[in-house]
Amino acid sequence: MGNRVELYSLLRLAHFAGFILLGGGLSAVFVSEWQSYRASEPTVFAEGARYTAIFYDRLVLPGAVLAAASGILLVLRLDIGFFDAPWLVGMWGLFLFEFIEGNTLTRIQFRRTLRHTRPFARGEPLTEEKRREARTLLSQIVHFLDIPVFSVMVFCGVARPNRWASLGAAMAIAILAAAFLTIGIPRLAARLR
Repeated sequence: MGNRVELYSLLRLAHFAGFILLGGGLSAVFVSEWQSYRASEPTVFAEGARYTAIFYDRLVLPGAVLAAASGILLVLRLDIGFFDAPWLVGMWGLFLFEFIEGNTLTRIQFRRTLRHTRPFARGEPLTEEKRREARTLLSQIVHFLDIPVFSVMVFCGVARPNRWASLGAAMAIAILAAAFLTIGIPRLAARLR
């Protein structure tokens, strides 16, 4: 009995640590992207892109791997089944979506931004056209979707909604928040330049 409780506690700690790394990394990426959106200097824009890549690779990805591994082991240890509750399906479904999206679309987009910002360091001016080349609409959408979807995953783990309607409402709010951020943040940042 003591070993079972100890293993469960260690798995929960690892799961929390994974989510802390994941959430902290996504927040750091948000801040570095905010700096890039606000930048009027080419070097600051390029530096923001570089920090986005660093935070993603050193915080978000390890946190996601730790949360996934510990989450799978927790589900198996508790013998609750992956499809037994809406909150569990929501948590792992959204996690899987975010993990795939983050390692495909997001990675492609921030690598593209890094590629486009390399000439900036050699003195090329930062124009609106260069900004649009480095930051596509797709990159904005996937970037601003991360924190709202992460918030729904945390909601699933903390509140454990047992109704699909609660999960659907949380997702609807997350999508609205992502749309608001996608439209509002670049405009706000442009005004603050």
